[in-house]
Amino acid sequence: MTSSKMDEELRNAAVRGDVDFLKHCVESNKPIEYYLTFYPEEDDQSGRRHHGNIFHMAATENQEEFIREAMGILPQEAMHQLLLQPGDEEYNPLHEAAKVGNVEIVKMFLDVYQQGFRSHLLEHQRPWLFKDSTGNNPCFVAVFSYQEECALEIYKMDTELISNMHSYRGSSLVYEAVRMKMSKLALEILRSPHPISCNVHDGYTPFHSINLIECSEESEEIFRELLEREPELIKQKNKNGCSAFHMWANDGKIWPFKILLDCKDIIQDVNKIFTYLVSLTDDYCGRNPLHMWANDGKNAAPCAEDATKIAELLIDIYKKESPSLSYNQHPWLVKDNFGNTPLSLAIANKYENLAIYLLSVDENVVIESNKNILFLAVMAQCHTVAEEILKIIDNKGWNQLLTNHQKLNILHLAPLCTENFCAQLMERHPELIKGVDKEGSTIVHSWVKSDKEWLFKFILESKWKDQFVKLVNVKDYNYQNSPFHVAATTTHKATNQIVALLVEAYKKYEFAWTVNGINQLPWLVKNKENIGPLHLALLNKREDLGLYILSLLRDDQSMEKLLEYYEPEHFTLFLAIQNSCSEVAKAMLGKLDKRSWTKYLKDSSTGWNILHLATTLTDVSFGTWLVDIAPEFITQKDENGQSPWDRAFELGSAWFIKAVLEKDSSAFSREPLAWTKACEKGHVPALCAFIDHNPGAFRDLCIEKKDSPLHHIKLSSLTDYEEFLKIPRMKDLINLQDSHGVTPLHKAIQDDNLFLTETLLSVDKINYDINDDGDNSAIDLLAQKCADNQAWDRMCKRIGLDPMIKTTYFRTKTNLLDVRNSLFVVAALLATITFTAGFTLPGGFTQDTGEAILAKKAAFLVFLVSNTLALSFSMLVLICLIWSMVFDFSKSLTLIDRSMVFLRLALNFTLLTFMTGVYIVIAPKSLWAAILIIVIVSFLIGISINKDLLYNALEYLDKFPSPSKKCIDRLRLMELGCAPNRVRA
Repeated sequence: MTSSKMDEELRNAAVRGDVDFLKHCVESNKPIEYYLTFYPEEDDQSGRRHHGNIFHMAATENQEEFIREAMGILPQEAMHQLLLQPGDEEYNPLHEAAKVGNVEIVKMFLDVYQQGFRSHLLEHQRPWLFKDSTGNNPCFVAVFSYQEECALEIYKMDTELISNMHSYRGSSLVYEAVRMKMSKLALEILRSPHPISCNVHDGYTPFHSINLIECSEESEEIFRELLEREPELIKQKNKNGCSAFHMWANDGKIWPFKILLDCKDIIQDVNKIFTYLVSLTDDYCGRNPLHMWANDGKNAAPCAEDATKIAELLIDIYKKESPSLSYNQHPWLVKDNFGNTPLSLAIANKYENLAIYLLSVDENVVIESNKNILFLAVMAQCHTVAEEILKIIDNKGWNQLLTNHQKLNILHLAPLCTENFCAQLMERHPELIKGVDKEGSTIVHSWVKSDKEWLFKFILESKWKDQFVKLVNVKDYNYQNSPFHVAATTTHKATNQIVALLVEAYKKYEFAWTVNGINQLPWLVKNKENIGPLHLALLNKREDLGLYILSLLRDDQSMEKLLEYYEPEHFTLFLAIQNSCSEVAKAMLGKLDKRSWTKYLKDSSTGWNILHLATTLTDVSFGTWLVDIAPEFITQKDENGQSPWDRAFELGSAWFIKAVLEKDSSAFSREPLAWTKACEKGHVPALCAFIDHNPGAFRDLCIEKKDSPLHHIKLSSLTDYEEFLKIPRMKDLINLQDSHGVTPLHKAIQDDNLFLTETLLSVDKINYDINDDGDNSAIDLLAQKCADNQAWDRMCKRIGLDPMIKTTYFRTKTNLLDVRNSLFVVAALLATITFTAGFTLPGGFTQDTGEAILAKKAAFLVFLVSNTLALSFSMLVLICLIWSMVFDFSKSLTLIDRSMVFLRLALNFTLLTFMTGVYIVIAPKSLWAAILIIVIVSFLIGISINKDLLYNALEYLDKFPSPSKKCIDRLRLMELGCAPNRVRA
């Protein structure tokens, strides 16, 4: 059926359920074809299936009243066309209504097909038989959407046809109804007089899923109806070889078993079928239903208490029907593909009641499993089961079950057992006490891994204590570990008490311990790796245990002997420090002779000593204590030339530096540049610890060594650098030059350190015009960096600095307002002087013509020219200063800097004007006076031209001694860019 595209108004009305719109359409005499239009899926942008015809969309949105109104408008044939029309995924409107689960809408759609009209329809004309794109009719859609009422209404339309249709996966309707727990629908199908299909794909039947329905009269009727229709279905296996019994047992449901046994009126030989199914194993795991019960029965909480009863029922019926089968064919003895019997699974899952019942059925279950049942019961802590198994073992003489394949006997697992069970074991099998596994571990090795202190007290108070104590000194085969080695690796709180019990028992029953050497005492003896229990205790940070072991040293056993026994001699003490076992380390050091303790405190192979280790400690008090007792090791270097002092700066151990300086302040001058490592690693607190000891001395040290922290510091952010400069005396070093004339600013730019550069440039006292030995200034380096890197250029703009500007006299940080005001005054004064001189000529004027009397003399002409130039340059200075007030900062700085050049020229020409003017009028009368004036003025001009000439002259005069002279601050001259070695008192 082809339809034209639906307009948006009708679509929106169907989605919103706008009944008034339909009434308006009737009033407007809309043709029937208008209601039959279709909205394409590709035009739907809503994402909510708002496409198809009006019935599709109204059903999707549960618009009952709209559908009722539309059905009142449309003729039966038009409604039929709409209900047949497929939409998205080949859904017709009945599919949509079934999926949503609106029973009223489903009934309205189905009411269109009254008996008379329905009887004339072919199968392909019935919308309830239509399949969607996956192969499901509306009834299956309702079932899969958990809409049982809708499914029942649809099913009633064609019970025989629908009963024998299959879902998208080839399943019958009755199977899907049972699987989805729809009892009413399943009964409706099974009560129908028509033949129905019960088969499913992959061998599944409704019996495989009937356990999903709760036990009730309905479920019992379903079971019996299925059995009456197809009795052979009960024996059918699915694709995995699982029967219905497997599924029932796996789900922990009992009622299907009971109902089946009550169906003797349907199947006379039900007991034989029952026996067959009990013995049947699946193809995947090789398990029968008893395996399933033992493995998963505990998960079925409502029926768990009946598990043993149903097992009894299964086995009793089996025994009656199969008395002639050999014992290894019995289902309770069958092993699955993993070697598990029902008993081993029951024990592994702690299903004790079932396990005890299986033991009562057949004692052979104890030896049939691939796993040792006794060990399994003990490890699962099924104590009652373990005791029953032990009785069977003793009765049958199966003593081989007391030891597993690893030669581990059951007494090794005593910490998992009860005291009564342990007593029974030792009483009946005392030989187990001496048993060792294939790795040579005794029961003591195994027991000390646990926290069961009661177990040690029990055996040490028993008649078997002598045998037990002899095991305390036994080592295993692989690592030569004694029980004390094992104890030192545990983390139980009771370990210390257990160790103490073992030690006291050993002392009590082994009298030779008082004369035995260190290498003969089990709590001190070494293993294969030259490790003692003390070392393992330290490695596991069991300091309390380590202290206890040290306390066991006899008076005739010195600490030196103990440390020398554990080669190399320093190993034990180093281990204590590395693992922050401070009390153990103190105990050791407290018993050593300081005169000869170097070999115990220093590793001769690497040169490391205990203070190298102390730098990494987090226990400040312990580390400070180490520094205090062994200061002689502070500056001792290892094989790589690194001392603890150096290492502290490298690691940033501020507390260590502080402790050293408090103990031995001479370290400040003995290792004057050790702090550079802290700077390079960004360890500011370590540097501060060094500086805070003597800030003034540190500044002098930096000047003397021509080095500063600012030359080396590496931090991660601008804020860090800003905080760094707040360190006392740090700003005093911002212009310090190193041995190559490089300032911190040079170094920061060369190292591409943007943050440090920005921080330094923000400091008022920074001097970026200082040249290094390569005659490069920092501002030149910065200009090159900005040209090559936009990030640097943005940084300069951010702080208002243009490194491209080349100025001679003024810097970026100069206060332009003050300079401008000063230059204004000087320039205006010079302009006034020269302007006045232009009208006050030397020699005067003639009275008649007003001409200059000396106009033809060369000196007079020089006077006029120099006066004119002086006036011009001074006016040019004023012009530059005026324009500098309206330009941006960079251009204003350039104009003011150039104004200084013009001002110097104006000043020089003013001096020249004065000199020539005086010469003209004085020379004819007094030549020597004129010459003297020329010399003096020429000297002033020379000073103006060359700034170094004045400085050198003043410095020369400064050489003459004077009582009024004061000491010069070298740091101040350094800030001004003067080399410190040129400063003199």
